[in-house]
This record gives sequence, C-alpha cells and structure tokens, in this order.
Amino acid sequence: MSDSGAFRAEEIWDLAVSILKNRSESLYNQWFSQMTAVDVKEDLLTIGVPDDFFLDVVADNYGDLLQSALDNINGKSYRFELRSGVAPRPVFTPAQPAPARLETSVPRNNRRRQLYSFDNFVTGNCNRHAFAMARSAAAAPGECYNPLFIYGTNGIGKTHLLQAVAGEISATRPELVIRNVTCDSMLNDYYDLLVNRRSRSEFRANLRDVDVLLIDDIHLLEKKTALQEEFFNIFNILYQSGKQIVMTSDRQPCELSGIDRRLSSRFEQGMTCQIGMPEYEQRLVILRMWRSANLTEPPLPDAILEFLAENISSSVRRLKGCFLRLSAYAEMSGTEDLSIAEAEELLHAQLTEESIARDIRPEMIQQTVANHFGITINEMLGKGRSRNIADPRMVAMYLCRKLTKLSSNEIGEIFGRTHANVLHAEKTIPAKCKTDDLLRRSINQLEKILQKH
Repeated sequence: MSDSGAFRAEEIWDLAVSILKNRSESLYNQWFSQMTAVDVKEDLLTIGVPDDFFLDVVADNYGDLLQSALDNINGKSYRFELRSGVAPRPVFTPAQPAPARLETSVPRNNRRRQLYSFDNFVTGNCNRHAFAMARSAAAAPGECYNPLFIYGTNGIGKTHLLQAVAGEISATRPELVIRNVTCDSMLNDYYDLLVNRRSRSEFRANLRDVDVLLIDDIHLLEKKTALQEEFFNIFNILYQSGKQIVMTSDRQPCELSGIDRRLSSRFEQGMTCQIGMPEYEQRLVILRMWRSANLTEPPLPDAILEFLAENISSSVRRLKGCFLRLSAYAEMSGTEDLSIAEAEELLHAQLTEESIARDIRPEMIQQTVANHFGITINEMLGKGRSRNIADPRMVAMYLCRKLTKLSSNEIGEIFGRTHANVLHAEKTIPAKCKTDDLLRRSINQLEKILQKH
C-alpha cells in the first residue's frame, strides 16, 4: 500500500470520525476513537479495531451509524469493512516524528483484561462451578485442574472465563509466558504453514514454548486430522511439563465425534465443567453492571433492564448487543425515559428469535413427532426397539438437540436414555436424510411445524 493510499484512507476516516464525534462524544470516546483507517480501495474503506470482541460490538450495534457517517465524504459514499487486531493510531506531539506505517498487529492487552475479568463475571447456579475451577487454575497454574475444559453453548461466558484466567495470571505471575489463541487462528496458522512451506518447528514452538496455553473453541479441531496429530504431541509435552492448559468448547469431550479418541481422552483427564446461560436474576445484575460502566447518557431506566433480562435469555452476547443498541438509541435521540414499546420496535428481530427458541420445549417436540409418525408418547419413551418406534424416538432426540439448548445428558434423561443414545441419533439422522428423501422431508416438515408454535 502506498503512502498516498494510506493518507487517503486516514483522511476519509478523520472526516467520518468528526461527524461521529459531533453526534455522540461518549460513543466516540468509548469506541470510535479506538478505530484506525487501514486502507481504501475504490469505495471500500478498511477500518482496524483492536480485537474480535470490539469488532463484534461495533458491527452489531454501530454499523448503521458508521455507514451514515461515510455516506457523504467530500461528495462520495464509502462502504466499510472491519479488520481485527489493529492498534489504535497513536497521537503524536509536534516533537515526535510520525511513523512510516501503521502498526497492524498488537497483543490483547489491558483493555481485553478489563473487559473480561473475574471481578466482572457474574456467578450463579449455571456457572459457579466453572468460575471456581477457572479461578483455581489461575491461582496455581499447572498444579491443579489441568487441563481445564469448559463447555457450553455460544455466548454464555466461556471466552470471558478464558480471558479472565489470562488476565489474572498475567497480573500475579508476570514472569510466565501465556499463549491465548482461538482454535480458528491456530487453524489459519497451520494452513499458512502448509501453503507457504514454513517449518513446522515454528508452529509447534509458538504453542509449546509457553507456561500457559489457552485455546478458545477447541471443537473446531473436529475432522482436522493432521492438525489433531500436531496438537496431540504439543498437548502431551505441555501436560508432562506441568504447564497449564485451558480450553473451551461448545460440547463436552465425549461429544466431539470428529476428534480422535486419544485426544478427547486427554481433554477429559483433568477437570471438565459446564457453563449455562445465566438466569433472570443474574442477567439483571449483568445489565446493571453494564449500565454503571457504560458512558452513554441518559442511562437506560430499570424497567428497560428488567424487560431485557426477561426477554433475552439465549445468549449473554445477544443480551449485550441489545443493551448497547438501546443505549445508543437513547443517547442519539435524547430519550431520557425509553418506553417498552420503543424497545420492542428496536429489537423486533431479536425478540422474534428469542420467542421461537424459548417456545420450543422437549415435550412439544416429543408430541409433534409422535403425532407425525402415529405413535404414543408412552411408546416413544418406552423400551420398544421396533423400527416404527425406534426411528421416531431418534428423530425426536435429534430435533431436541438441534432446536433446544439442552445437552445430550439432559436430553437422554428426558427420554430415559443415555447421552450415547442421543449422540447416536444426532449422527444417524442426518446421515439417513442423505439417502432417505421421505425422512428428510419429514424432518423439514417437523421443524417448520415446531417453529410456527
């Protein structure tokens, strides 16, 4: 990228930022001041942000605001894309020479640790065990609960705990080397190694020469046979050397069917703990904490926080997105007393999805499947193994796994089976649908019926 190109991108962004700052100085201070122009090609402006969390918040909540600021820059409209891992542009005094190029890669430092710490993690029955185990691992790395494996659905706090471990160890044991990566970035690094014929020793050293290894979304290793072999060897070296390993996943190790059993058994040899979605009271505490930390004015009223806590229950990530959307609207419109009706209108899409997810219960799935296949609930839950009963039972377990937030253990208990039976259904039904058009159409029809309730 040429110097003129870089200057052009910065000039466009500076003009957009001046518009954004005039609209909301608090949003500017909290978000837009941390963003940097990286490049511009034709009408596409690339904007750098510090990390993935920052990118998600801005994209989900302030994308429209950004686009409106870029719609008329010197008579031209620009599109934008966000790029993670870019340092904020430093402010220079006249005595300081400006650098020749922007820094485009920075560690996730103090800001990340402040966003994700043990102090601002709200505990309850759904996550107390995982919280305690993470705190113990951070207090004595490699000495207990190693490896620590935290699992649960998306957006409920797994990454928060992982980053809290990193921040705590960094603060109390600064001499330790901590490597904090996503499985996706590890995959990308491995593919880059293969494409560019780099030395494998470099890849191994990056993960092996550490005191603490933290990996988010380890389930993405499924079906990546070559990388699993590499990671198996790295894991063994770290474990045998007493180095702390912490991983997160959307499922427990025994449910990761696409991972070699040698590796998944290693994941199980330490401490495995589940984390669930916070209950109403926890969600309300979290919202009040965000309101206290949020820089926007006026703050959202209690009635709106209670409305959010009651209606957004699938994901803490979605809960925060809805909170930020309403906060930004209240500030931009100058509304001091945002109404429930306004909140419902602003969050129509999210509330619709929440309603669908919340209304689909295992009992509803069981009854709908039983009616479709002409059997009774007692037959479905009984011990009968004839195909006309066993197949609908598998379909019902498969749909429970797909359409609810329940784990395989919980579904197994509901059906009077083991989690292995649920996993078998989860694997068998999609495979059968590839060759059995009648079954595939039945599954599609059942899903449509259930989602209309």
